[in-house]
This record gives sequence, C-alpha cells and structure tokens, in this order.
Amino acid sequence: MDEYGSLTLRYLSAIAILIFKPIYSPLIVWLSAYFSYLPLNLFMGAEISGNIIWLGEKSIDYVEACSAIGAYILLGLLILLTNGIKFRKGLKIFFVGALFILAANVIRISILAHLLVTEDINLFLTLHLFTWKILSGVFVALIWVILVRKFNVNGVPIADDFAHLKRKLLN
Repeated sequence: MDEYGSLTLRYLSAIAILIFKPIYSPLIVWLSAYFSYLPLNLFMGAEISGNIIWLGEKSIDYVEACSAIGAYILLGLLILLTNGIKFRKGLKIFFVGALFILAANVIRISILAHLLVTEDINLFLTLHLFTWKILSGVFVALIWVILVRKFNVNGVPIADDFAHLKRKLLN
C-alpha cells in the first residue's frame, strides 16, 4: 500500500474507533468489571451481578468511566496516528498497553472499594475524582512513553504525518 493509502487507512481506523465505541464499550466494561471483581471476591467476599459489584450492603455500579474506556481509546489512537507502526507491532503495543491499563484499573478499583467499605466516603470521592480526571491521562502518557521505547517507535503521533504532507505539498 502506498504512503497515502496507509495514511488514509490509519486515520479512517482512528475515526472508526471513535464511531464504534458504543459497540465495543459494553464488552470492555464487562471484562473490566469482572477482572476487578476477582480480587474483591477473594479479599472482601464481593459478589457480581451484571456490571454491579456488591460489597455487602454497598455496591459499585461499574460504568464506562470505571473501565477506563477513554484510556484504551487514547492508546489505540496514539498507535494509529503514529506513522511507521506496522499492524502487527501496533497490536503488540496495544495488547501490552491494555494489560497495563487493566492492571492499574483493578488496583484502583480495589483501593476505592476498600475505602467505600470502610466508610471513608470523603477520601473515596477525592481519590476517585483524582484518579479518574488527572492520573488516568498521565498514566496513559507514561505507558505510551514506555511502550514507544520498548518497541523502538520513532514517530510522533499526527506531527510526523503533518510534516510529511507539508514536505510533499511544498516540493
């Protein structure tokens, strides 16, 4: 495939990730809820019903935000919008990055569940908002930097494509 075809395919795939989010999101929510439930069941006797994790009388309604859907999407977009990442390497990067995101999320939910059960609701709310709004983006950026180094990726998302197109148009 020529360079313009590859560029077009990568950007159309990035758009597809955003458009088809309602289709794959429920699966990610369910998987993430289940993997979060496992340690909670082991250490706290939790139960799960659909996407609700019960901790005695308290419950966690596991929604999209709990699953870090945005983190998976951001990782996928970073891969697709970086020139020079072949399909197979992109899948490897996504798989490793997704495992990091899932592991961090399971740890986060476990800590939040403990705070919820011990009735430290103020700390629960503060930590929940802090990890959801601030740490999640920083975490994905850190994962991206680590994966770029591990998989020897030299491209910069979007910027390299823009610079390449600019060079082609001006020459």
